[in-house]
Amino acid sequence: MSSSNKLVPEQVLLLEQATLKAPLDNLRRLQKQTQKTYEHNLNPSSTFQKDLDALLRSAASSSASLDPSTQAEVLKSVDSMLARMRTLKRKLRDLKGQNDKAVRVVQTRLDHLAALPESMDSPAYSPWARKRLAHQLVDYFLRSTPPLKESARELAREEGIEELVDTEVWDELGRVEKGLEEKRLDEVLAWVGENRTALKKLKSPLEFTIHLQAYIELCRARDAVSAIAYARKHLSPATAAELETSGPSGDEGADGSGKGSLMSELSRAMALLAYPPDTTCRVYQDLYSPLRWAHLRSLFRTTFLTLHSLPSIPLLHMSLQAGIASLKTPICCPVPSGTKTAPPSAWPLGGVKGLRTSITPDGEIVFSTSGGSGADSPSLTGTNGATQPPVHTLEGSPSPNCPLCSSPLSALGPDVPYSHHVNSTIVCGITGKVVEGDGGEGGQLVALVSRVTGEGRVYSKEGLALRASQHPEGKLIDPATGEVFEWDELKKVFIS
Repeated sequence: MSSSNKLVPEQVLLLEQATLKAPLDNLRRLQKQTQKTYEHNLNPSSTFQKDLDALLRSAASSSASLDPSTQAEVLKSVDSMLARMRTLKRKLRDLKGQNDKAVRVVQTRLDHLAALPESMDSPAYSPWARKRLAHQLVDYFLRSTPPLKESARELAREEGIEELVDTEVWDELGRVEKGLEEKRLDEVLAWVGENRTALKKLKSPLEFTIHLQAYIELCRARDAVSAIAYARKHLSPATAAELETSGPSGDEGADGSGKGSLMSELSRAMALLAYPPDTTCRVYQDLYSPLRWAHLRSLFRTTFLTLHSLPSIPLLHMSLQAGIASLKTPICCPVPSGTKTAPPSAWPLGGVKGLRTSITPDGEIVFSTSGGSGADSPSLTGTNGATQPPVHTLEGSPSPNCPLCSSPLSALGPDVPYSHHVNSTIVCGITGKVVEGDGGEGGQLVALVSRVTGEGRVYSKEGLALRASQHPEGKLIDPATGEVFEWDELKKVFIS
């Protein structure tokens, strides 16, 4: 088995955390809900149990009574208790079904992850990788428009991975988001009511923001009476609770807001009672702005994904970005002007004053100087002077052979770090071999510096010798510019 094709489970499973974490969290929530249902209804001290005991005592004491009115009252109580029992039975049956499904989903995903082969050479790797790719594609489609969601369901059925994807979760997210897009709050308010306990643990401002938007809509309709009543019922309790839970020093909460942030929001919003929607006051124009609906939708989506332990970006993008990070250079994604920091590959190179580098579309690393060479042996060692800030010195054009430069994958580039190499790796543009720079495999690394422009290009000495042997007169010619050099003009370059 080739060591280069050996799979490290810890590294592979880093991208599969959401595959297992989401159903485990769902199972934990279901078990807590089931426990609360049992305790609320079947605990000896519960109201349900007390009512049942009282009914049994009443039925026993009135069993000998022949009074029709008493018997009718007992029968009515029995019917009411039976209805409550049927409701409890249905609720417990539904919870059991949900728990069984959650356990089955967790087991299926554990089996999938446990089936990871030891090597890419294993015959079992191809089916496993196909299933993982199908899972990532379905996850990507489920995050998209409704037509793609239908494609996701078809793909999941064809590949037999229905229990590897969270279709129902994404359907719920889409349903609530559609309501917000249509400026309806009924769906999101119902969702908040079902998850209020979890939202409090997250210290999420979502519920307050939703009620604030409902209040704003009442102000927009100029229904002041309803707006005041709504604020008293839904907004004032939230601000009071915030003041009670905030420390005396005004420590920041989990969402980064300081003490009284909800109170300040409410104070500002109450002024809408005096300002109509067509106000020219900028502060209150912002409150009436339709863009608040987009902000509310974004806040709900972020909260929803956090609550369900789902990543904010598709699993497919996470896998692609893992590979993109190893390819990304400042040529693929230039460092923005004014950036204070830059990747290691963008630091100025020492050894030659004014030396600048670029990478051609052919993969050649190019050196250029503004004032000519100051040394016979250019070095690739980075300058460590404390007074010299990192600047982006790589000047080149994207390579058509680079997937990050020449494909839609470039949209994923800005979100990942630049590739990091402890040692530089240079490929000779003539031989196509990696040049180690010390005369070993790939040959000695040398630079041809133009006498006219001062621009330099790096090749392996063996590659230049090969080109010279192919020339009728055996001349040493720069393949890029055609300029003729003498052999003693070659400058050694050392990689560090």
